[in-house]
Amino acid sequence: MDNIAGSPVEGANFFGRDKEAARLADILVNDDILLLGPRRIGKTSIARAVMAQLRTQGWSAIEINVASCIDERGFLDKLDAALAPELATISEKARNLIGNALSAVGSRIKSIKLPIPGTGGIGVDIKDGIAEEWAAVACDVLRLIGQAENNWLIYVDELPIMLFNIMRNDPATGVQRVRRFLDWLRNDVRGLPGAHAVRWLISGSVGLDTLVQQHGMADTINSLSHQSLPAFKDEVAIAMLKELAAHYVIPLTPDDARSLVEAVQWPQPYYLQVAFHHLRTLVSSHADEDMRALIAQAVDIMVQPGSDNDFYHWEQRLHQQLLQTDASHAMALLNLCSQDRQGARPEALLAVIEDRLPHALPEVTRRIFINLHDILERDAYWWPDDSSGVKRYRFRLEPLRRWWLRRNTL
Repeated sequence: MDNIAGSPVEGANFFGRDKEAARLADILVNDDILLLGPRRIGKTSIARAVMAQLRTQGWSAIEINVASCIDERGFLDKLDAALAPELATISEKARNLIGNALSAVGSRIKSIKLPIPGTGGIGVDIKDGIAEEWAAVACDVLRLIGQAENNWLIYVDELPIMLFNIMRNDPATGVQRVRRFLDWLRNDVRGLPGAHAVRWLISGSVGLDTLVQQHGMADTINSLSHQSLPAFKDEVAIAMLKELAAHYVIPLTPDDARSLVEAVQWPQPYYLQVAFHHLRTLVSSHADEDMRALIAQAVDIMVQPGSDNDFYHWEQRLHQQLLQTDASHAMALLNLCSQDRQGARPEALLAVIEDRLPHALPEVTRRIFINLHDILERDAYWWPDDSSGVKRYRFRLEPLRRWWLRRNTL
């Protein structure tokens, strides 16, 4: 296994999640999947493993990343571009059946008119049939590929970011458009002839569940099978580190590997790879030093300026998916939580909200705290630990806690 700390991994470098990939592939036989979680936990890697597995079963599979899309036409453009090369792999009969028709649909995509960003919807109103225009074109695309002889998987990465882009660029009708998009995915798509032949795997690093709950449209995603990617069990993480150490001829004992896992605390493969990368560098120049001391240095490097770029997303996504007042409250809660590796008690955290809102009623501050602690737990910032007999909210990822503390300490 190679020490890859950045790009999605495939083939021999995909480690420890074969059973999870098989489980997701099995779910997709009957249901669509919503796979959410922060960046760098392996969503793209496992999605590609699922695609590869389904291809061995005769499926066609395409991947589209829609993070850069600002409207529905951008989504359709991505879909159209991904379908073109995939058509070359299906049977000649199916290709002849849908190829020319799909090309004609592609030209219709370019003619779709949408609200002008920055105008608040002035000039072109989404109510004037525009939603039905893009939705009709999208349904035509799916109706055509549904006529092929095989099943299809459409993997859509970063859909929540696209939906936030729509709302940010169109304050007047953006929420309405997002609801229409999600209704299209839930109702229109599932109502098409041959809908059972097209399955969706939707992922995102910003919470789609948070978005729909805040805007009263949670019903739009209730037909998706909600899945997450848990961290490795310690034994799997240790096995991964031992395999990496063997590849790079580093004398890492099982106890050393366990120390590295404990230092990371939330053993997602990416963060193990990053820590191992820094350890490799240190071993090459300090081979005579104690391995445990080098492990501590490697994790410390992760949170220092110049090596900490990945952690900024954790801060930015709060402002991306929450109202600014709620994002500020969440930041304050995490500031307190970061001061101790064991975390903070809920009473102390609730007091943070009460201090920030001195004139609010107790039931209001309590409701704000409950809502935020659910979001922070769901989005993997922290977890409730009552193993000591006293409940405390603790950061899941220890390097993130240390980074958060460093950023908020003079």
